[in-house]
Amino acid sequence: MVDFTKYSVPMLYSRNKNLEYKQHVIDTSMALLGFLWREGLIANKPFDDAGGLKMDFIVKLSDLSPEGVELFKKAVPAWLQKIDRGGDRSDVVGLEKELKKIRSK
Repeated sequence: MVDFTKYSVPMLYSRNKNLEYKQHVIDTSMALLGFLWREGLIANKPFDDAGGLKMDFIVKLSDLSPEGVELFKKAVPAWLQKIDRGGDRSDVVGLEKELKKIRSK
């Protein structure tokens, strides 16, 4: 089975040289990966000992719990689209609601 990349900080960070874009990637990644880590949906810690984002952090399919896989099917792409349209990067309420639905099944 191919172990697909679901989220790649280095790939996103390297896509544009604009400093504002790079900060956007860091802020978005901190919110998303922090949520996934707090909820036990990813196997590896995305932060260093000082609490900063590991800039080489990649989420592979095999790193996700079954609930994490479900969340990446629709909820994570929808959340990222909301962010791209100017939504608050720190607002993970939509992800929390979708995870609650998944866990109640």
